[in-house]
Amino acid sequence: MLYSSCFPNVPADETALRALGFLPQKDGSFLLEKPSEKPGFSITYRIEGSSCRVDVTDTESGWEYDLFNVPSSGGATVLFLRAEAENFLVRVGEECFGVRPNRAEVLRYCKETYGTEADYPFQDSNAQVVRKPSGKWYGLLMTIPAEKLGLSRSTEVDVINLKATPERIVNPDYRYIFPAWHMNRKYWISVLLDSNIPTELLQTLIDESYGLVK
Repeated sequence: MLYSSCFPNVPADETALRALGFLPQKDGSFLLEKPSEKPGFSITYRIEGSSCRVDVTDTESGWEYDLFNVPSSGGATVLFLRAEAENFLVRVGEECFGVRPNRAEVLRYCKETYGTEADYPFQDSNAQVVRKPSGKWYGLLMTIPAEKLGLSRSTEVDVINLKATPERIVNPDYRYIFPAWHMNRKYWISVLLDSNIPTELLQTLIDESYGLVK
């Protein structure tokens, strides 16, 4: 199964990839085969640029486990293997591509709740978008200078731009919710993804944005 654009369009940290067991290949990709947590299976990960090809093998027969690649397949074994692979890809993103943990949690919530696979719409940028089935964005994740939010920090911060209700737009708290940066402030807000934001609030804001985008 190909996980297209699952990583930022930036060079991977090769030292970190090697630390996870990936080996460089002649074609420029990085390959890792490891036993699955599910007895009787192994999982192969091949990273090429911002994408990763994941294949599962039945170790007893030596054959590829084809059901893993069938999107409509929902058996317990398939779901377990997909969850294992996707959780590992989140780890690779964090450790080798600089995807920060809070951003990973947002992406995991969007995937589990709405079936959304984020993509990277901008070349040489770690900005990601999550889309509705129509293709319209309901969230834009970015790493920006903290000063863009009016914060007195010299660091960069992760934010997600979300569509919001008029009440939230006119009453930003400037702690978690800010006027949108890079998007129309009449309809969007920027939410600071730091460790202090309550999970329930963040998920509520994501849900509201999903519902508001038509």
